[in-house]
Amino acid sequence: MSRRPAKLLALACFAAGLGIVLSTGQREATAQPKAPAIAPAPQAPTLTTPAFLGAKAGDEVEITLTGTNLADPVGVLLNCPAKVTIPTDNKNGTEPNKLRVKVALDAKAQNGLYAVRVATKHGVSNLRPFVVDSFPVTASAGANRSKESALALAVPGVATGTIANEASDFYKVQAKAGQKLTFEVLARRIGSPLDPIIVLHDAKTKRELVNLYADDTPGLQGDCRLTHTFKEATDVLVEVRDTTYRGGDFTYRLRVGEFAGATTAFPLAAQRGKQATIGFAGPDALPSASVTAPADAGLAAFYVAPANGWPVPVLLTDYPQIAEQEPNDDSAKANKLPVPGGASGRFEKSKDVDHFAIVGKKGQKLAITASTYEVNSPAEVLVRVLDAKGGQLAASNPAAAPNRFEFTPPADGDYVIACEHQNFLHGPNEIYHLSVVPVEPDFALAVAFDRGEAPAGSGTGAFVTLTRLNGFAGPVELSIDGGPALSGKFTVPAGQTLAFVPVLVKDGTTIGPVAFRVKGTASLEGGGAIVRFGTLTDAVKASFGGIPNPPAELLSACALAVTEKPPFGLKFTADPLKFEKGKAAKLVIDATRDKAADGDIAVVPLFNPPTIVPNPKGAVAKGQTKGESALTVQPAAPAGAHQLVFRATTKVGGKDFAIIPPPVLVEVVEPKKTEPKKEEPKKDKK
Repeated sequence: MSRRPAKLLALACFAAGLGIVLSTGQREATAQPKAPAIAPAPQAPTLTTPAFLGAKAGDEVEITLTGTNLADPVGVLLNCPAKVTIPTDNKNGTEPNKLRVKVALDAKAQNGLYAVRVATKHGVSNLRPFVVDSFPVTASAGANRSKESALALAVPGVATGTIANEASDFYKVQAKAGQKLTFEVLARRIGSPLDPIIVLHDAKTKRELVNLYADDTPGLQGDCRLTHTFKEATDVLVEVRDTTYRGGDFTYRLRVGEFAGATTAFPLAAQRGKQATIGFAGPDALPSASVTAPADAGLAAFYVAPANGWPVPVLLTDYPQIAEQEPNDDSAKANKLPVPGGASGRFEKSKDVDHFAIVGKKGQKLAITASTYEVNSPAEVLVRVLDAKGGQLAASNPAAAPNRFEFTPPADGDYVIACEHQNFLHGPNEIYHLSVVPVEPDFALAVAFDRGEAPAGSGTGAFVTLTRLNGFAGPVELSIDGGPALSGKFTVPAGQTLAFVPVLVKDGTTIGPVAFRVKGTASLEGGGAIVRFGTLTDAVKASFGGIPNPPAELLSACALAVTEKPPFGLKFTADPLKFEKGKAAKLVIDATRDKAADGDIAVVPLFNPPTIVPNPKGAVAKGQTKGESALTVQPAAPAGAHQLVFRATTKVGGKDFAIIPPPVLVEVVEPKKTEPKKEEPKKDKK
């Protein structure tokens, strides 16, 4: 099999990216009901700021955020070391489509991709990329679209720009004799649709320099990087364009300087809370660094970077990790790999085959996974399990995403796992991560929407889909992990897969944005607990232009805007207090209103069990404070507590305004048995 074309790599990564979450657990999942679609509240802000937004570490800059509903700002969330303020001069904060923000970055802020959100009195925005860089920034105004009008760029430096349709941007760079310069474009990695290419030209002759171009550099998710040592002092023109000459909102950041380019970290993973020595894979030999891996169970990865270079992720796991040690070209020299455990390997030479020795227990099913595309490596790995005599017992499918298979040892004893490149390639970028873990009951959480709003003393809800793995069917306690301002718990009953967890705001909390995560905890029958955090993969990918492998640390990041008291509110009470199976019931709706919210309040069910069917058109009539929503409780409804969630909408000042109150808990009980009437004794006739 030949290597997959680079242009198809993104598709492979998209599917393979799901394997990162599941590679430490296993994939036998139960079928899932369809999750409800959650839309942002119409009054909430939205950011449309270009993807190249950012600043130099240590600088204080004023940036302009663009979008909708940005008036009445109350705070900004930026997940990097910085002080953020909102100026009040020149009527800033009164315009709905733009907002000026001052950002004072810590001098020790690490290069990398972060996220920014804005909160107003009415809600919190989607996230947008924000880049921290160690180089000074020069902004292109679009006047450098010919070689003759190239914009001078100091070295080291960053240029930000937007590519127009059927056009290129040009920059003029001075190179010294013997200077090794790296030219790197950040586009796809920061959420831009640009598929960039770099071409170098001689500044005097305007001719293209042979072989000095870059496109789809391995490990950069479609971005490009070029490193060249200039023998003589010279001026060069750097051309940046889309590979197919598309344009529009095609933003980018061009980095130029003396820095090394890393493809990935090596080793690729570290155990939570443990000391690790992390180096780099790539075309340059780079020194390793000793780090302490974060212990946070909610983090999927942390980042390391070469000096002034772009950071690369290190996956976080719960089990021991090793780095491949040569020679391990045959079973007799196999590296010992603990179970559960993981290993980072590299195909350094032609026909390299890496061997790892494990101890297997009879009947214990093992999941064996080789990760490559998921960690931005171009390698395709064939994994085989061998017995003591070298006979093959099982093998992977390198074209599968994820590249995972299960193996059950037929007897207690030693086994060898052999890894080889499917395409017989080798080099510094041909790396992989191998994991061997027992197949055990597990679960995964997916959060349907990444933001919400609620006033202090009230709350809302976060919708969660629970995927049960490897036969796990027990209850799961969902909770809100967001500091002292937020709380909320709900236990998902055994067998159930969909739920809303309440997000409750402590009374007296100051208005503004609050970050939170959804945490799930379950106990195992044999002892021990499973802790997982909800992920927002689809929402984060959408915020970053569909990037195949979005920043792992953002996958669990939700946000709540603590708002002013909304112009209307709802409370629900059950009538009767307990719903009998097979009978009709209703929810009584009590509304509070401001004068501006005196219209009809539409109350639409957002989520309910299939056996409890609410009226799809509940409402509180114009000017009224009472309403109701009829319910039909089917005979098959399970007894016990059930969640009902509603979305309420009305007009405020002629504009739509919506709220999602906390979930309503109703109790379903068995129908009351009717006692047969006793016949009165007949009286004797006289």
